[in-house]
Amino acid sequence: MHKFNIKSLEKLDNSTRRQLMPPAQTLKNFQIGAKGSLLDVGCGIGYFSIPAANILKQGNVIGLDIMPEMIDIAKEKAKGITNIEFIKSEEYSFPIQDASIDYVFICNVIHEVENKAKYFNEIRRVLKPSGLLCIIDWEKKETKMGPSINDRISKVEMIKICASANFEHLEDVFINIDHYGLKFQLL
Repeated sequence: MHKFNIKSLEKLDNSTRRQLMPPAQTLKNFQIGAKGSLLDVGCGIGYFSIPAANILKQGNVIGLDIMPEMIDIAKEKAKGITNIEFIKSEEYSFPIQDASIDYVFICNVIHEVENKAKYFNEIRRVLKPSGLLCIIDWEKKETKMGPSINDRISKVEMIKICASANFEHLEDVFINIDHYGLKFQLL
């Protein structure tokens, strides 16, 4: 099972990533609005969380990560932004109220999760009944960057995993040639 290595921090924010996956535009492609709450699971250094706080002017953003080092960096980067907070989390237990989140956003994380059923139970628990799940992950093909092809989940397989967790696939969201985007709603 591939887990992100903290020694590879430069991979989380660099000119290549910003060109291939510009954070604000990527969030807009998922139609994240100005109102609501967004939970960025596996937020890392706040690559998507911070731009999300700027988009959700009448809402709030919570970034979760299992690595305290990531939370510390994200907090530093978000200084002065009032509608965002970063919280250390356990992988299968989010310190978030039941049915309190409008958007759960997850980028390049699900391929790292061992117990997907338990993980999606936690996502369902925190989402509001009309809540949306936005997923970005690696295409299941060889690329210069990213995890081994054996650790990747194809788009078709991800849709099946989400369907078995009671999420309805609403649409595909174009990200780039190496990643896919999927938008789901809780059934």
